[in-house]
Amino acid sequence: MKKSAKFLILFLFGLGGASYAEDIYAVFNVKAIKDANLAIDVSGVVEKIFVDVDSEVKKGAQLLVLDNKDKAAQLESIKQQYLFAKAQWERYAKSADAVDKNTLDQQKSNFKKLEADYQYYQSMYNKSILRAPFDGTIAEKKIEVGDGVGGTSTALFRLVSAEKKLVLQFDSKHLSKVKIGDTFEYAIDGIGSKQSVIINKIYPTIDKSTRKATAEASAPNTLKPGLFGDGFIKANAPQHTQNPQNLPNSQNPQENIGQENQKPQNH
Repeated sequence: MKKSAKFLILFLFGLGGASYAEDIYAVFNVKAIKDANLAIDVSGVVEKIFVDVDSEVKKGAQLLVLDNKDKAAQLESIKQQYLFAKAQWERYAKSADAVDKNTLDQQKSNFKKLEADYQYYQSMYNKSILRAPFDGTIAEKKIEVGDGVGGTSTALFRLVSAEKKLVLQFDSKHLSKVKIGDTFEYAIDGIGSKQSVIINKIYPTIDKSTRKATAEASAPNTLKPGLFGDGFIKANAPQHTQNPQNLPNSQNPQENIGQENQKPQNH
């Protein structure tokens, strides 16, 4: 009789704590987490291109170089002047007690000016070289050797990262039900097999034209940007968390039932 009562309590406890998922329909597109149209900060003529469509590049890799022979010559000239002025200043600084203050200040001023000039020409030379801002793959190439470049107004490459995301859209009336941590079960059009991911971002605004809400979830890196599909968000599903160590397992009613009838022993 007591055992039956315990199982009844356990059953009722389970019903009271149950939380049922609601399926919310959503469509999605696959996008790269980083997706950039690359441009260069100066004008000029393209001299070399080191990549093509589908080239994988690392952050800092050279993608393109403008004809910069004039900048290279200017940089080398000012570099030699800077190194000479630096050596002069260091010699005078070592003999500061034997040199009048005006001469010392003049040497220091000349050295500092040439140091600033050298940094400026180095910067201008570096701007004639386009480098990858992050690891990724060249998705589009919009330039050829010999083409003129008009500064940042000219798009040269499209670079996408290896990391992908799903951008979900669903009816805004469900926005309050969807939470970070909810599961999204989906299928890619033309592939068919179901997959699941966890929602990690929910946009705080609603698209005025479509009245759709938007969320994001990390996607497998094998998916290509531009793929699309649909699926269901499992809203209000139970959140599974691990019980911290050394704490009473109050969430396990079966263990608690076994413990509640234990009487303390007298020593």
